[in-house]
Amino acid sequence: MGFKERVLGVINSSDLILEILDARFPQETRNKALERIAEEKGKQIILVLNKSDLVGKEFAEKTKKELEKEKRCIFVSPVKRRGIGRLREIIAIEAKRKGRAITVGVIGYPNTGKSSIINSLSGRKKAGTSITAGFTRGEQIIRIGKEARMIDSPGVIPFEERDEVLLAVLSAKSAEKLKDAVSAAEKIIEILKESNPKALEKFYSIQIEEKDSEKIMEEIALKKGRLLKGGIADLEAIAKQIILDWQKGKIGKK
Repeated sequence: MGFKERVLGVINSSDLILEILDARFPQETRNKALERIAEEKGKQIILVLNKSDLVGKEFAEKTKKELEKEKRCIFVSPVKRRGIGRLREIIAIEAKRKGRAITVGVIGYPNTGKSSIINSLSGRKKAGTSITAGFTRGEQIIRIGKEARMIDSPGVIPFEERDEVLLAVLSAKSAEKLKDAVSAAEKIIEILKESNPKALEKFYSIQIEEKDSEKIMEEIALKKGRLLKGGIADLEAIAKQIILDWQKGKIGKK
């Protein structure tokens, strides 16, 4: 059974769907195809924006306002223990409404932090439990008190693997394996300029003002001493460093 079939199995068996998004670039990490399938089956979807500690307040408020025109959403940060209690309350309310324990399906792209949210909700490290009939190995059932059980699903990326910029942003491909690290780093800078410009400035000790992504990369290269002969910024080297910092969640980390 392939990844897609396994995710569909999770959707079919769930009363409530949590779609885990990266708060820094939520629209890019939404899987609209799976959302449509879940909605056609009458499933309630909650957009869970993870890593909210890595975005600015203004961006978070703007994003929440936009997303809630379509679906219920909640910002969480397992690292800071933000939003986890509220998410647990939502699950408990849904179980009470149905008058029974419910099944909560967890979907999302790779590296959006599904496991960290499951661990926070369950209060322990994710552990393998009994495999329910109808699921292939890999789907784990995790209890959340008496109100619910959660089913984790494999991360599915619905675009071609050649789209390496998005693969880099999603931390699904390392900088060393990219054919065009500069384009990936520029995309990361664009995301940071919108989601958390102050964190970008603070982490690299720069002023971004009205500079474009390439100019910002050049300034970072000068600060870091990543230069070629003649004092020219080594964009390839600094691009890989920016990608690494991003993938490790260092930028904006407090």
